[in-house]
Amino acid sequence: MTQDARTDGPGPRAFLAVCDGERRFVHELGTTSELVVGAGREADLRLYSPGVHAEHVLVRWDGESVRLRPLSGASFVQGRRVEHEIALELGEEVSIGEARLVAGLVRPETSAVRRALPHHEFRERMHEEVARAARSGRPTALAMIAARAGEGARIATRALESFRAGDLVGTYAHDEIELLLPDTPRRTARSVVTRLLNESGALGAVAGVAVTPDDGEGAERLERAARDALRRAIAGGPLLADPPVRTERAPGPLEAHDPATRELLDVLADLATDSAPVLLVGEVYCGKVRFARVLHERGARADGPFVVLPCAGPGSRGRMQRAIASSVQRAAGGTLVLDEVAELDPGGQAVLRAQLEAAPPMRLVATTHRAIAALVERGVFDAALYRRLAVEVVEVPPLRARPGDIVPLARRFAEQAGATPPVRLSAGALVRLRSYPWPGNVLELRNAMERAVRLAGDGEVLAEHLPSEVLPAAPTEGRLRAQIDSVERDAIVKALADANHNQTHAARRLGLSRRALIYKMEKYGLKRPPGEARRRGPEP
Repeated sequence: MTQDARTDGPGPRAFLAVCDGERRFVHELGTTSELVVGAGREADLRLYSPGVHAEHVLVRWDGESVRLRPLSGASFVQGRRVEHEIALELGEEVSIGEARLVAGLVRPETSAVRRALPHHEFRERMHEEVARAARSGRPTALAMIAARAGEGARIATRALESFRAGDLVGTYAHDEIELLLPDTPRRTARSVVTRLLNESGALGAVAGVAVTPDDGEGAERLERAARDALRRAIAGGPLLADPPVRTERAPGPLEAHDPATRELLDVLADLATDSAPVLLVGEVYCGKVRFARVLHERGARADGPFVVLPCAGPGSRGRMQRAIASSVQRAAGGTLVLDEVAELDPGGQAVLRAQLEAAPPMRLVATTHRAIAALVERGVFDAALYRRLAVEVVEVPPLRARPGDIVPLARRFAEQAGATPPVRLSAGALVRLRSYPWPGNVLELRNAMERAVRLAGDGEVLAEHLPSEVLPAAPTEGRLRAQIDSVERDAIVKALADANHNQTHAARRLGLSRRALIYKMEKYGLKRPPGEARRRGPEP
């Protein structure tokens, strides 16, 4: 159901799992592909490990097999030197210098096994697809549909019958359907959803459509945008709505019940007394912009404007240049927040540096979830701009490290989603809120509470209304627990090695979601732990 033929499903997709020094990533080969792998600037897939020649091998994917042809230097497959072009068996390890490649294949679902996914499974698949879309620069659309009682199943059935094999159909709540359309721009997505509603005969159904990267740079933001779009449609807007324009709205009260949050606020209070630039580092959606507002409200420029520039926003270079110039001028006399500043490309960094040199007086606060000092060392981020922004560096803890804030935030989000105060949370719901690791931080909690309110109706929010992946916050004491942890850690290490450190594939081997694997890697010290709460001065 596209403007052409949505029923034509895609063929299998090939990929290369790449281990290149400290880098671990997946390179999509798409439907068909031919690429040169090497260390040279002209290589299609550039590697930086020792021993890799400028144009080392040629990899070809013809839709049926992945083939490897040596170009220069020595290449080995499962320890055997490659002398001529060969077909790779899936899972075989290719050694190129000190780099490693493993070919894999993703086959589309067949219509015989298609089903509407439960929400938790739909979300995991959505995270994978949005990450893939970000790597390839292709749009992905998320549609949320609210139907009259008893008509949700009709819409889901029609979607399963007519959609491409790669499209996903899920059940969000009672008579609410969610659709994920990979590689689909907004105009096509709107056409698909309109035709679906017409063909299903579901009278009175309304829908909201959001598209990445325009409406959200990650899966949690995309879900939030789609829910906002659906809310517009339900409130009497168009039957098929886009998300409202994101504006800098006044925030709700800051929840600071946890000692870690209060300690962070003490640090910010000290920094607020002067005008030195501050860099806030922390995971995505952990509330960095909210804490930037604390610096503004407690500083000498509290009466001035508070302007947020989303540096990860899409658009042309000219559009970003205009956004930077406009934001700098609007923030005069107040605070300018450069949200996710490390996402700026070199051109954007140069424009920002030039604008700041001639900027009127203002407080600068930058945020990032990346190891920005490492980007400076690699030459990816401008060193002079980094020194300008990172006079003070403050770490914002993730939500799981501020457990005392979780329940108060959950109650507030439930009220915002329509729950009647005081919000009723069962004992099981309280346990689950506190034990779930919240890898998507505050935004994931907000999304989860909106769905919980939809499922609970006018009743009490129960544990089964919340994310079901309950994980321990830390290893418990005791000999048996230690043995179990040791076995689990060894299993994760082996699965990562077998999957060439591709987290998605390792998670599938272990029967976990990718986010659960990442949490357990952090738990067992297999992932770099969060940094210190505060560091003085730029690192380089």
